[in-house]
Amino acid sequence: MQYIAITKEYRDKVNGNSYFSTRIEDVENDRMYILPFQYGYGTQSEHETKKVIKCFNKNVSWNDIKFIKIDRCLKREVKQHGQGIEENYISNPGYYYQD
Repeated sequence: MQYIAITKEYRDKVNGNSYFSTRIEDVENDRMYILPFQYGYGTQSEHETKKVIKCFNKNVSWNDIKFIKIDRCLKREVKQHGQGIEENYISNPGYYYQD
């Protein structure tokens, strides 16, 4: 595995919406990429993860990424999981970079 993506999910029971945030660890380069708290359900987090990785590794395949999903989290847990340093925010496609 080149990448480990840990996603936390929160479901708003009142409105029926699902949200997630993801931390992607680049194992080979010892880097972290963080997808902030955002709307999405099902495999949306996996597709967003691959989209971010493809920004710097065009040859990534699904087999290169280990996906770990933690559901039924509290909203504050998911928001904290998706927080990064503001000056390290890359607006397109929307993630934080940590070295």
